[in-house]
Amino acid sequence: MSAKITSYETAEIRGPKLAFNLTPENCGRMLMRSKRLLVVVGGDALKMKVADGVDVPEVAARLARNLGGTIVASPGVFKAFQSVSDVKLINMGLEDAVNRLKDESWKGFDGMGAYDMAVFIGGLYYFQSMMLSTLKHFAPNQKTISLDRFYHPNATFSLENLTPDKWKAGLDAMLQLLEAKK
Repeated sequence: MSAKITSYETAEIRGPKLAFNLTPENCGRMLMRSKRLLVVVGGDALKMKVADGVDVPEVAARLARNLGGTIVASPGVFKAFQSVSDVKLINMGLEDAVNRLKDESWKGFDGMGAYDMAVFIGGLYYFQSMMLSTLKHFAPNQKTISLDRFYHPNATFSLENLTPDKWKAGLDAMLQLLEAKK
């Protein structure tokens, strides 16, 4: 945890528990230890390709493919995953996905048990921050990682505030690490 990193939204009140800062390379190594991964893709994912040069649906698909994860795509982004056929894909709003992650008796989308890691990417910042806050307070054992370009203090782990070029390079390095270990 770093006291030097501030959330992207400066007025956000987050409490005393902050996300641990991760580099993309360390994030890749942490994700490799995950046994059951859920990748949650928010509604701003398509805008990030235009604004930041990152194809979030492609990143999510590669991540899920390499780690055997499941993708939950927000309804507005779901069409971008139509060509992805080798990963489990769920069309669901972020609120519903978070509510299921909060439920201790939920056995996952495949009935095989709870997810040990939930990765969030592509969400509208302030909305995703509230979803991560919900998990932080009401599902404290659920580990979360934010792969967005901006630091999310309510996640368990988060990338720091990055420029678009550094974010893209970091995600590429992380995916190359995961694909090399496959």
